[in-house]
Amino acid sequence: MVGKQGYVLETEICTMICEKYNLHLYIVRATLRRIYPEMSLLKRRMSDDLKRFYKLEVKGYPIAYMPDK
Repeated sequence: MVGKQGYVLETEICTMICEKYNLHLYIVRATLRRIYPEMSLLKRRMSDDLKRFYKLEVKGYPIAYMPDK
């Protein structure tokens, strides 16, 4: 997802993993927090500018993971 879109929303990836492997959300989020640096990802809040750049139509400022270039 990160390769195609340039980002992945934390809610999307966590929900997908929870449903696929039948895990609790808090376990997936905690694990993701530990491993995202090893995956060469940056964790960022999506500002209004970033949401416009990626053409995202979501409320609030969701957390996204982006490649660390």
